[in-house]
Amino acid sequence: MKIVFFTNEYAHPKLPSSGGVGSFLKTMAEAMTKLGHEVHIYGFSKKNNDFKDQGITFKFFKKYSKQFPVSEFLRSLTSKLPFKSAELYFLKKERLYLAKQLKHYCKQNNIDIIESFTFNGFTAYWDNSTPLVNRFHGSRGFWHHYLGAKKEEHKIHMEQLALENTAYTVAVSKFSANAVKEIYNVDVDKIIYNGIDANHFTPNPDIKVIDQSIFYYGTISKAKGVDKLCLIFNDVIIKHPNATLHLIGRGNEYLEQLRANVLSVEASNKMTYYGPKQIEELPALLNQASILVFPSLNESFGLIIAESMALQKLVIASDIPSFNEIIIHGEDGFIAESDQAFVSLINDVFEKPEAYETLRKKARETIITNFTQELMTQKSIEYYKHILNT
Repeated sequence: MKIVFFTNEYAHPKLPSSGGVGSFLKTMAEAMTKLGHEVHIYGFSKKNNDFKDQGITFKFFKKYSKQFPVSEFLRSLTSKLPFKSAELYFLKKERLYLAKQLKHYCKQNNIDIIESFTFNGFTAYWDNSTPLVNRFHGSRGFWHHYLGAKKEEHKIHMEQLALENTAYTVAVSKFSANAVKEIYNVDVDKIIYNGIDANHFTPNPDIKVIDQSIFYYGTISKAKGVDKLCLIFNDVIIKHPNATLHLIGRGNEYLEQLRANVLSVEASNKMTYYGPKQIEELPALLNQASILVFPSLNESFGLIIAESMALQKLVIASDIPSFNEIIIHGEDGFIAESDQAFVSLINDVFEKPEAYETLRKKARETIITNFTQELMTQKSIEYYKHILNT
């Protein structure tokens, strides 16, 4: 098959730093290429980019706001005025342009199937001349509905159109399938759990673990619960003054606010910020962790949970539906129902780390059994073939 992943992010050193979707697409693209499929990464970025790597074709055109600065200026101006219909006009204009670019690329390269994602509804006006799979990793509608984020109604409208304009919507968890139905009243066609590269995220006994270290990686934001993590660490360090906090990800500006307003002086002195890292760099860093802590307010799945467990690390995560689909509390990780529960669990692990060796091994077993890229890729390929056959 000839497959296009249509995107504005991808985890690659030649491209801007990306989030979870970029890591997901890298895993999928490389796995499908190894199976003999022709994979194209096509989309838009800050500048033009055209290269090949590991048998994958990459082509990024300059994003709409850079291609048409006058149009972008008018869009930005009208978004600040009470003329909301004008903002919708410019969003539609941009997405029609994206559809035109994508259609041309698919025709030029005889593409069989496209996969993209819901966030911002970039495929809102796709005409299905080539079948398109919309995989729901999350969305602005999700942020508003579950996290209380500002309602950006026109962008959510674009997401609605993107979901409605393809029959092929994939959810990455049971929870996210329910979310699509609840927010957009669209039925999900297929659930395929996200999978990770368990060969890349693998334990390395040669890397020394930092005693009493708490690691977090992902976006440094309120939605990810990093403010809660700072409060948790303030409490932990009182009982364990040698404990350290290690943060990896985008969000330096928000982190500086937390340093000034949330972290205690003692906690701030024991915190290290590494900035954003490419996926290739993560295992070497994360293998140093005593514990990985993820207090997210909500997630559609939890790649970071699966990656951390694959490293045979003890994970403590917030009590949200998608995390409960991965972790069995007390068997292969821990679910914390409150900030105090996080503190208690961390303190307990720091006091008797050797007691959790079996749990750590079980964590990797869970991922190998249920959440690998091989399983995800196999099920995705089967779904693509089903679409093309029907």
